[in-house]
Amino acid sequence: MKFILCLLFLFQIKTCKSEPTTPSKNQVSSVSRIVEKPQDSYIINSVDQNAVGKKIDDSEKIKKLKNILKQSFEREIERPYMWDIFVGSNDSLLQFYPYRNFEINNTPFTSYYAKINYEDGNYQCIMLVNENSDQLYNSMIVFEDLKSEENYQRYSEVKGDKIDVFMKGPKSKSLVYQLKDGVFLDYIDAQIVDEKWGKQKNNFEYQLKGSTNNHLKNGYWIEKKYSIDYNKNIIEDGNYINGQKDGEWNYSPEGPVDKIEVYKSGKVVKVYYP
Repeated sequence: MKFILCLLFLFQIKTCKSEPTTPSKNQVSSVSRIVEKPQDSYIINSVDQNAVGKKIDDSEKIKKLKNILKQSFEREIERPYMWDIFVGSNDSLLQFYPYRNFEINNTPFTSYYAKINYEDGNYQCIMLVNENSDQLYNSMIVFEDLKSEENYQRYSEVKGDKIDVFMKGPKSKSLVYQLKDGVFLDYIDAQIVDEKWGKQKNNFEYQLKGSTNNHLKNGYWIEKKYSIDYNKNIIEDGNYINGQKDGEWNYSPEGPVDKIEVYKSGKVVKVYYP
């Protein structure tokens, strides 16, 4: 009797092993989505507090990061939502922390987490920096979150060499950038751009005028945009080559040219005041 029971037990084990487990419909679709999703496509829409390092205390490093952050904000034509980070006492409240490394289209980026604790709100952001490049567009703000009387958020979606940036707040908008040679360049669909918007008194507040080649700015451009340094809208004009400033660029806050920057392949090589 014991022998027969043992045989039956062994037969059940064999039967269980030979029967394949059939995944549910939901499991199949889930696996398919994971396989089909490219490895270099992802969304940056939150902060992983476990990836935030020790607060940076070195004054020179902080000064450098503030300049990079300001440069990242100033690439936007319209006044950035958080432009007042660099005004008055707010500047002294800004804290930086090392964050995790990112990779976009096989290009590695160092990232930094920054935050400000206001009396009536909290602000945080993530900034990517290509520390192997000293060109103008080697950094980019990929995430922002402000919790205050007015809530505001920026998040980014990476798709290969393209980065879609979405800004959600009182005025929602989106921007598209292309990663090329390790820097973030404006990606534009139109071949000819001639836009004026945001009418203020008898003039327009913002302006973009120029041509593109392969979706990147090329040739002579005029841009009326907000400047953190001047704390007002100014006119910038000069040449782009494949999306990067090249040659002399004029900066005119009140009509006459106040400053001239000389670029070579997106890198400032000289600054003077006429």
